[in-house]
Amino acid sequence: MRSVNKVVLAGDFPRDERRGSARVPLRTAAELERLGIAVTCVFSEELWRTGRGRADELTGPARMAARLAAVAADADVVDIAGFDGWLYARAAHWLRPRQAVIARSNGLWMHGMDRPAGRGAARELASDLYQRLFLLRWERASIAAADAALFMCSGDADEVVRMGWQTADRVGVANPAVDDFFASPVPLDSRRDVAFVGTFFERKGSEVAAAAMAAVLRDHPKVGFTLLGPGIPEADVRARFDASVQARITVVDVVPASELARRLGEFAVLVFPTRYEGFGLVVLEAMRAGLAVVTTPTGAGVDVVRDGENGLIVPFGDAGATARAVGRVLVDSNLRMKLARAAVEEARARTWARTAAEVLAVYERARARALRRPGH
Repeated sequence: MRSVNKVVLAGDFPRDERRGSARVPLRTAAELERLGIAVTCVFSEELWRTGRGRADELTGPARMAARLAAVAADADVVDIAGFDGWLYARAAHWLRPRQAVIARSNGLWMHGMDRPAGRGAARELASDLYQRLFLLRWERASIAAADAALFMCSGDADEVVRMGWQTADRVGVANPAVDDFFASPVPLDSRRDVAFVGTFFERKGSEVAAAAMAAVLRDHPKVGFTLLGPGIPEADVRARFDASVQARITVVDVVPASELARRLGEFAVLVFPTRYEGFGLVVLEAMRAGLAVVTTPTGAGVDVVRDGENGLIVPFGDAGATARAVGRVLVDSNLRMKLARAAVEEARARTWARTAAEVLAVYERARARALRRPGH
C-alpha cells in the first residue's frame, strides 16, 4: 500500500516556467497528480518578503518554515529546495514526526557561489564570508536534517555521501526530463549554426565558450553563433569576442520554453562548456531538439551524455579542446547527425513520468523511515 498520498513541493524561487528551477517541480507535480497524489506547490510569490538581496536570504529558512507550517500540516512528504529547509525539518521531526522532509538540491551551492567580480576585493571577500558563514552552512544543515536528500545528478549525490552530509541510503537521484515540444521538425542535414543557452558567466564557462567560438567562427566563415538568454547586456556579450567575428554573433533575451524550443531546433550544435551543473536541463533539451552537444563532465554531461555516442565531452576550462570538438562536428556531418540521432533517442526516453517515478521512490523510502521514527 502506498504511504505517500499528499506532497508539498517548495522552493524560494519564482513560479516561472522559463527557468528550470520552477519547470522541474511543476512537471514533476503534474505527473505525481496523475498517479493520484495530491500535490501543493509553494513558490517565492507565496512567502512573505523582507526586501531584496541579503535580507530575503537571511530570513529564508524562517519564511519557508512559516509558510509550510500553514500549508503542510497534513502532508506525508514535504520537499524543500535549496538551503531553506533546515529550520522546518528540525521542527517537523518533533511537531509532525510522521511527516518525511526531503532536501531537494538544484545544484550544490559550494560549486556555484556568487562571485561579485569587478566590485572590489573587499566586496568579494565580504560576499565569500557571508556565503560560507550562512548559505553553505544552511545547505549542509538542510541536507543533514532531512529524511532524504534528492539530487538531479549522481555526481552531487555521491559527493554529499563522501563529505558525510548524508548516508548512502538517504540520498536519491532523479534526473529531470524534457518536454516533447523540444522535438524539432528541422532536418538535421540543413543545420549549420552553433548555440549557447543560459547565463553567460564564469560558472557556465563563458570565457571558454567565447575563446572557443571565436576560433570556430574564424575557421568556419559560414557558421553563426547565437546566445539564448545570456542574462547580461548584449554589448557585454559582444565585448567578449574579437571584432572580426562579432557580426556573426546573435544575442536573444530570455524566452518562454516553447519559444526556446523553436529557436533551439534550428541549430546544429550546442556548445556548453560549463564548470558545474546541478543537472543542466538545456543539455537534455538540446539533445531532444537534435543538436550535437559539446559539454563537460558535470550534471547531464555525466548522467546523460556518452562521449562519442550521443554527444562529445571536453575537459573543464579547455577552450582549445572545445573549439576542436565543435569544429569536428561541423566538418564531419555524418558524425554530427549520428550524435544528434542518438541524442534524440536518449532524450525521448527521459520522460517526466520516469522522473516522477524516481522521485516517488525516494519519497516512499523517506516516509517509511518517518513512520518508524523512534520515540514517536
